[in-house]
Amino acid sequence: MAGIAARPNVTIKDIATALDLSHATVSRALADHPKISAATKASVREAANAMGYVPNGTAQNMRTAHSPVIGLIVPDIQNDFYASIAKIVADAAVARGFQLALSITEDNPERELNDLRAFVVSRAAGVIITPTVAPKPETVALLKGVHAIQLVRQHAAMAAEAVVIDEQAATRAAAEHLIHYGHRRIAYVGTTTDLSCGEDRLAGFYGAMQRAGLDAGMTAVGPPRVEFAHRAVHGMMSGAEPPTALIVGSSRLTVGALKALRGLGLACPADVSVVGYGDPDWFELVGDGLTTVSPPVYPMGAYAINLLLARIHGENEPPPGGAAHPPPSRFPATLTIRGSTRPLSG
Repeated sequence: MAGIAARPNVTIKDIATALDLSHATVSRALADHPKISAATKASVREAANAMGYVPNGTAQNMRTAHSPVIGLIVPDIQNDFYASIAKIVADAAVARGFQLALSITEDNPERELNDLRAFVVSRAAGVIITPTVAPKPETVALLKGVHAIQLVRQHAAMAAEAVVIDEQAATRAAAEHLIHYGHRRIAYVGTTTDLSCGEDRLAGFYGAMQRAGLDAGMTAVGPPRVEFAHRAVHGMMSGAEPPTALIVGSSRLTVGALKALRGLGLACPADVSVVGYGDPDWFELVGDGLTTVSPPVYPMGAYAINLLLARIHGENEPPPGGAAHPPPSRFPATLTIRGSTRPLSG
């Protein structure tokens, strides 16, 4: 390149000075940033070659201000959905030169904060988080300083973009399926409405019942734990007028509901039609198979990690404004109909 000669220990600043460009422009051009024009990239690379520029791996890692680690913060790895998400995210991260670090919060805000703090201290490149019901203020503050995506749940205090399920449509479809089968006493057991997903699932159930002119009062919401669903379903089915159909709004709650029915000596659909949530392989082995709301596991997981990686690489930047909450990306679930639901007889 005319006028530019090779020299020892060439830096990005040297290239920027030679081309009368900013340090940031040269850095981005060398990193193949999509916002830098092809002409500028070509000019910078030509100058870098002519001057004998050799990237310094250590310095380059420091300039990126992050380690090759992506944090995944989820409430429960025993939940088949989150286990599958972890595999999807890990595979995509490794394929792009990153490593996955897993945090299991058990919906404990203190554990959530401690693990997030560890990710920040270790300069993790980004975080995918399923927030707890009541994250601590420091958690919210720390998330503002890292690339972050919310998954499944969207907390009002967090500005990070959310990737969620269209929960209202999912439970509405489940209720409409049972109503179509002639059921009128339909119960719902779901996660607490302090969680965005729990609120949306309950709203979908209410909407379908109200449109059909049915009483939607037979509901129980609480923590997404097996024990809660066991108590709730046991109480409902032991009442004077038990439901003829049951919708469960969580994978772990589905386990608790089935345990309660088994403990009472009840079968589905002979004694009660049941719609579960999630779709692990064993759902097909429950009687003639469990009718269930099947979450879009792969599309959600793949989109969440690809969106985070795009943020890390400076692509698809979120809208300016800091505190603004971009609308969530909603993915449709599928109502998978099997043998645990049937038309109401008599």
